[in-house]
Amino acid sequence: MKLFMIVFHRSLSLCVFSCLLLSAGCGGSIDADYSKLDLVDVSGTVTLDGQPLSGATVAFEAPDRTFSSGVTDAGGNFTLMFNTEKSGCLTGQKTVRIKFVTDSEAPEGETEIEGAEKSPAASGQKISEQYNTKSTLTATVDADHTSFNFDLKSKP
Repeated sequence: MKLFMIVFHRSLSLCVFSCLLLSAGCGGSIDADYSKLDLVDVSGTVTLDGQPLSGATVAFEAPDRTFSSGVTDAGGNFTLMFNTEKSGCLTGQKTVRIKFVTDSEAPEGETEIEGAEKSPAASGQKISEQYNTKSTLTATVDADHTSFNFDLKSKP
């Protein structure tokens, strides 16, 4: 019985210590230091055949496949976000991809594009693959080049 109590006490102590250790990492905010990154605020406008394109995702993708993205508003305007907390884009040469996020591509439980009034993708409007999966659009982002306008054509 004495052996059981010693094993039980050590197991209980180990369990309590493990719970305290695990809970120490929960509930806190992440204080990321973005100052060491070469982020610049990037914005612009997307039009399709001269008309503002709303509800499109605009992604500036680096050769290493990292990217910043934003969603166009009713006026076709976008601002890039580095992540969900920080705006901006890393500097350098980017491939620009513009597409609609369809219901099948949206995260589970999310079918509407945040910030967009109504997605043109729902009405069957498409953007040519030359602007997304096989994009020919490029941009060089640096401190002097932070605003980009794209006039897409529905019939390339």
